Amino acid sequence: ASSLPASAAASAPPPLALRDRGIFSDLDATVRLGVPRWLDRRATWILVDKQARVLTLYVGGDAVKSYPIALGFEPVRDKEREGDGRTPEGDFFITEALDRDLAAKYGARSLRLSYPNAEDAARGLRQKLITAAQAEAIVAAVQAGRQPPQTTPLGGSIRIHGGGVGRHWTAGCVALRDPDVSELYRFVGVGTRVRVLAARHARLPDDRDGDGIPDLADVAIGAKKTALNADAYTEGYFRMAFPGGDLPRHKGVCTDVIVRALRNAGFDLQALQQQDVRARRRAYPWITRPDGNIDHRRVRNLAVYFARHFRARSTGLDAATLLDWLPGDIVLLDTFPSKPGPDHIGIVSDTLGASGLPLVVNSWTVGARTGEMDLLAFVPVTHRFRVPATAAVPEQPSVGGLRR
Repeated sequence: ASSLPASAAASAPPPLALRDRGIFSDLDATVRLGVPRWLDRRATWILVDKQARVLTLYVGGDAVKSYPIALGFEPVRDKEREGDGRTPEGDFFITEALDRDLAAKYGARSLRLSYPNAEDAARGLRQKLITAAQAEAIVAAVQAGRQPPQTTPLGGSIRIHGGGVGRHWTAGCVALRDPDVSELYRFVGVGTRVRVLAARHARLPDDRDGDGIPDLADVAIGAKKTALNADAYTEGYFRMAFPGGDLPRHKGVCTDVIVRALRNAGFDLQALQQQDVRARRRAYPWITRPDGNIDHRRVRNLAVYFARHFRARSTGLDAATLLDWLPGDIVLLDTFPSKPGPDHIGIVSDTLGASGLPLVVNSWTVGARTGEMDLLAFVPVTHRFRVPATAAVPEQPSVGGLRR
């Protein structure tokens, strides 16, 4: 298998500081998740959720990482004019990316947005804040992929920048912690799309547990928590509650890593597996009596469930296909090639191992603890799955006639 150089491994990011509704809440303050250095920067875009106070970096239709944010000092309503302290809503693109010679309030990096957009211009014209000529100039600039006029009564200089997130303090910008904006800066650039959601909206379709962290990123966080929890590999049959049952957290096997990581995003794999077994008995001919204590803890049962309900992705590990490997992806592995079918399972991490391939969060065998291992170079991957897609989450927000 081809791989990326080990020098591409990311430095340790700061703890996430997100309000995660998932597993092991005592570990939330220590969870670290980075953006994989092998990410396809050509397909990235940004979603800002004013309601959840979260910014998420997407690649295509998949969430890679979420960050806490601060907004304008009037954080709820859409921006209408200069000085109102509101963060604008709608679709924009980055028009300027700066990493030096910044005003102190912008912190480590500055990404200027194409505010005002065409909708802002139309509203400003209706409210008689700007002239028809000014509205036409704004629309023309956006359609051409240029910075729209910044000195109209609608205001300007709206940015994603650093400076901290302790309170809503900006004049309308989106602020991140300096390490976060520095990381984000490496994966976006001029032309990157940015969608800012209203401060009041329905739950996003790819946020199953409603904590503002999209599902794939939430699963990746859950996997990191299982590694921090470092439960000891413990074989055996355990009786547990239903639904939402689990072993004592200091115990587990490879499948429990998946169960726990998915629960972090709101997927109850125990209940979902039982529903599938009972609805599709022919798909599980080896199960004579469905059992909510164990069925979801067997690799071959999960393989059947994921093939039906999750998205299958390529198992290739060359330089081109590796671009599609994302933290939170579930991998099934064959540790005994002489026996057909997968017998082990884990979750793709955010960092590269010495092999130049992504690490895998897993519980390896008796005597081991859950952690990240460099498995992909020597253990064959039979399947790779990703959480279900949601058609309501666009691959990229539309801005004028541009394509990045």
